[in-house]
Amino acid sequence: MRVLLLNPPGERIYIRDYLCSKTTKSNYLFHPIDLVILSGTAAERHETRVLDCMAERLDPAAAAARIDEFAPAAIVSLVGSVSWDQDRRFLAAQAARGRRVIALGDVLHEDAVGRLAAEPWLEAALHVFTNDDLLHYLDGELDRVREMTVRGADGPRRISARGMQRGSFRVPRPRHELFPRRGYHFSFARSEPFATVLTDYGCPYPCTFCVIGTLGFQTRPVADVLEEVDALRAAGTRELFVMDQTFGVQRERALELCRAFEARGDLSWTAYSRPDTADDELLAAMARAGCHTLMMGVESADDGLLATYRKGYVARTVREGFHRAKRHGLRTVGTFIIGLPEETEDSLRATLELAMELEMDFMSINMAVPRFGTPFRARALELGLARPDDLVMDQGGAQAFLPTNTLDREAMLALKKRMIRRFYLRPSYLWRRATSVRSLWELRAQAREGLALLRRNL
Repeated sequence: MRVLLLNPPGERIYIRDYLCSKTTKSNYLFHPIDLVILSGTAAERHETRVLDCMAERLDPAAAAARIDEFAPAAIVSLVGSVSWDQDRRFLAAQAARGRRVIALGDVLHEDAVGRLAAEPWLEAALHVFTNDDLLHYLDGELDRVREMTVRGADGPRRISARGMQRGSFRVPRPRHELFPRRGYHFSFARSEPFATVLTDYGCPYPCTFCVIGTLGFQTRPVADVLEEVDALRAAGTRELFVMDQTFGVQRERALELCRAFEARGDLSWTAYSRPDTADDELLAAMARAGCHTLMMGVESADDGLLATYRKGYVARTVREGFHRAKRHGLRTVGTFIIGLPEETEDSLRATLELAMELEMDFMSINMAVPRFGTPFRARALELGLARPDDLVMDQGGAQAFLPTNTLDREAMLALKKRMIRRFYLRPSYLWRRATSVRSLWELRAQAREGLALLRRNL
């Protein structure tokens, strides 16, 4: 069968992967990890092609022409709440041409049965991209499907055999060669090309505003990860974005990966971790293995907010974690969530002061949005800050996000923009950034991302 893995066109640059659709906050666009993983699975049995309309900047007409050229029998498409109206129009037109449309994305994470009932063009929803449900479904083996929403004689039904994912998973080597060579930009890459890889799935931490913690937690065998990495190296890719939500959850496994990366001696990479997970031993191993940039959640300077949303640490822990990373020579990125119901102008001011105190290299601010399937969504609905029929949400801040109990959307957006300008336009910060780059390519990439970020926050 001809199977097309599709990241559909849109009016903006959308990031739709891993149940977290959003607009890009600057100019970055990394490989959609759902499709990266599925590329290996689908290609095991079917003639598979990838069309990433975001990376190639294709409009709907050009995208439709490319799809007609391949003439797939089935389209497996990303969709997102941030782009749902555009996605459904485009995919409905493809279904009208006789193509089977299977979709995955945040807008299908909650009440997929209702979504299929409302959208007759949508044949099925795929809920987990790290198993072989897609192959079983395409082969008509519904008895072997574990987590999908499908159409039956009595209407759509949810198949959920195992609940949250646990243990380990194996997938065939992802086919990075199917993805465009150009069009992807990563704010922290130190060279190009770069690749996005996943060595585990989900997250064991219960942060109530994050959908990834609702997925369970599974790891890939280290040997499988190294097979993928070595294939990338053989093709000339040395720069990686390791997209695990918390590198180091399983300590010995993380150290084993670091030893293997160090032995290869030519890898350069960025990863996420947590300030209470990244201790000296792990950070030293990551640095020796080629990790140059570490992203960690700060979220807020308010310990009360951190406790309410079950982060599992306090601001003191954050300070200690960032100081350790600096000692080991790693660049640091602090991620923040602002606009939670209890947020005030004073709490935002304290959070900005903490960001500047930590002397982090980059600050990434996310607007609080009620992600489907999260405890935070239930609370936002209860407080009347969101409506059940609100589908569009954007943590990047370009579209819909929540007001707080004391600040409306306009005030929150203005404060977010002010925070970004104050952090990034400090002369001392700009000098530190300019003098830390290692190549002309990196200087140009940093300038491109920085200008795009500031344009969105003037």
